[in-house]
Amino acid sequence: MSSEYEIKLEDRIYNVEIKKLDEGGLLIVKVGDESFTLKVEETEEGSWSVNDTYTDHAIKLTSRTGSKATLELNGDQHQIEWSRVRKQVGAAPPAGVPVSSGKKVAGGVYPPMPGKITEVMVKVGDALKRGDTVCILEAMKMFNELRASSTGTVKEVNVEPGSNVTPNDLLVLVE
Repeated sequence: MSSEYEIKLEDRIYNVEIKKLDEGGLLIVKVGDESFTLKVEETEEGSWSVNDTYTDHAIKLTSRTGSKATLELNGDQHQIEWSRVRKQVGAAPPAGVPVSSGKKVAGGVYPPMPGKITEVMVKVGDALKRGDTVCILEAMKMFNELRASSTGTVKEVNVEPGSNVTPNDLLVLVE
């Protein structure tokens, strides 16, 4: 499973798809029509070493507010803004509610705080009862079970293990 984003960097918009290949930090990153294999290693809080098979790059997150961030790439500062591109899986969202609107959708499972998804326990088509665990969120060194708020069928799964999420991200849609 891959994650897709629309990223604005220096007044240009890029469509970026990120696919995690293994637990060792190997990623396939597709920017437009170009693909890159990257090895990512966390070096300290907010800093990473990224190798593109030719060169190591030092990346540090210097500030973040919502979907805007300032990154330092090899010593140069860059402002970026991103939004997650959500693919339609199964039924369409309720009429009049765009998936990326930031509005919470009835039957949606949202994280209560920013964190990382460590386990996804459902797939599209699964029948759920209210209270069933749909995924596990790691936040502040604690693991939190995120549960279905309603009984129904899973119509969308928008995360995979390793996904970083924020409270406005629709993780799972149950209708």
